[in-house]
Amino acid sequence: MRGVIEGFYGPPWSFDTRRTVMRALAARGMNAYVYAPKDDAFHRGRWREPYPSAELAALLELHEDLRDLGVRFGFALSPGLDIDYDDAADRAALWRKLEPFSTAGVDWFVLAFDDVPLRSGSGAAQASLTRWVRDQAPGSEVSVVPTDYVGTRASPYLTELTTALPPDTDVMWTGPTVVSPTITTEDARARREAAGGLPLLVWDNYPVNDAFMTASLHLGPLTGRDPGLAGPCRGLLANPMPQGAASFVALATVADYLADPEHYDPASAWERALAAVPSDAGPAPFRALARACAASALSRRVPLADLVDAVRAGDAGALDTLEAELHLVSTATVGLRPELRDEVEPWAAQATREAGAGLAAVNLLRGPSAPDAWSGVLGTMGLLLAWSAARAGAKVAYGPRFACYPAIVQGPDGSVAVDGDLAVVEDANAIDALCRHALDRASPPPPPESAS
Repeated sequence: MRGVIEGFYGPPWSFDTRRTVMRALAARGMNAYVYAPKDDAFHRGRWREPYPSAELAALLELHEDLRDLGVRFGFALSPGLDIDYDDAADRAALWRKLEPFSTAGVDWFVLAFDDVPLRSGSGAAQASLTRWVRDQAPGSEVSVVPTDYVGTRASPYLTELTTALPPDTDVMWTGPTVVSPTITTEDARARREAAGGLPLLVWDNYPVNDAFMTASLHLGPLTGRDPGLAGPCRGLLANPMPQGAASFVALATVADYLADPEHYDPASAWERALAAVPSDAGPAPFRALARACAASALSRRVPLADLVDAVRAGDAGALDTLEAELHLVSTATVGLRPELRDEVEPWAAQATREAGAGLAAVNLLRGPSAPDAWSGVLGTMGLLLAWSAARAGAKVAYGPRFACYPAIVQGPDGSVAVDGDLAVVEDANAIDALCRHALDRASPPPPPESAS
């Protein structure tokens, strides 16, 4: 199973976006889509209420359209905030919600119990509800997102849940943490064993940028996924960003990985994805923006950081390459389709501000055109002004100055905690490093120490 789970917090995609993105991904071998947007009120907070007729009709039409593309449609419901698992009225309400989909031929349902309070007996109650739903829809598949969805070790809740689930139930898992920098084959084998050998379905939280991550736009490729995951895992579903058109870049690399994990190369997959983005200005400007917005929990370093390191080491050619890159990003949105242009505009504006500071640093490193002290001072002051403007921006470009990730992990006993090293990234902005280098070079040397 290779696909997308629209499971983020934030404005759900439009139906046109769902069709456009999945049509492009189906052409790359994606064959599954799950509808599970957290901020669809009828999916989570108002799960008992039937969908309005127009919304229901649109969802069923989406199911048909995806079926025509060879993409399986899964419908998810997240009742765990307030359901009484054993209450007959709540079970009846749940089935009233699912029945129109079942009648229309949807044969895959996902019961999502993630991000809800974990109560005593939750595992057994969720398993009982899962069995009951399967009984209502014979021949349908019911997958489960457990409340405890991270890590590789068993916990009392996970054991209680998986022991009571039907043996062919897919259990979703996000990896060692919520947004996992790496997921190894060993991780997956350990998790499957912890889940009693039940089929494992990876809910991969990349490129999603909700919760703590809304300041970032994840335009980099998928990295850190072992080629052997297909052994212990039944499949992988990628959770995209609310920015659907922009999500295509990372999702296209996910499709490449899933199509041929053994030979997947993130860099070449990324180039293919970027080349597929329509632009009347050609691919180069948007590529520059993608490189500026490549930082994420998977890869915290942007390509410009390597150029800055080379400049600091005295590589004059690197300075020329860096300067060209910074000039290019100011045209990143020229020629883009309107939906993509509107989605990326806040980050393009921030990248342009950052590039302005970077170019001021480049000019200072090259030296003033007039060899007098005041020219150098004016150049330094220009750098400080541009750098201040860049640091005042709310979006992340060229790497984060401070970023947080939902780094929930398991302890040795299976209990959950937060890994501080994974949760926080500081001082990872390449423009800051460049500006600091230029400022240090422009500063007068310290006075010699007087002889004692």
